[in-house]
Amino acid sequence: MQSIYISSGTARWTPKTESDLQDAINSGIIEETHHLDVKQALDTTKADNRELARDLASFAVDGGTLVIGLAEDETNGTFTLAPSR
Repeated sequence: MQSIYISSGTARWTPKTESDLQDAINSGIIEETHHLDVKQALDTTKADNRELARDLASFAVDGGTLVIGLAEDETNGTFTLAPSR
């Protein structure tokens, strides 16, 4: 597995399979940063669309990765797979 994107000098982590995501979760290396944003699902309200636009705009300068299908437990900062149904 590749390392998670930390800066312009480090290769980007691009998960290609659900297994890649699970390996990253198991390793504890997923952390939302300026370069990585995760969402459990995409909602369709105007407020949600604005939030998504802000998240994507934050990648405009340095790039980044948006992963959809991960749920975050905000009490301990861990993630679990949460594929859409």
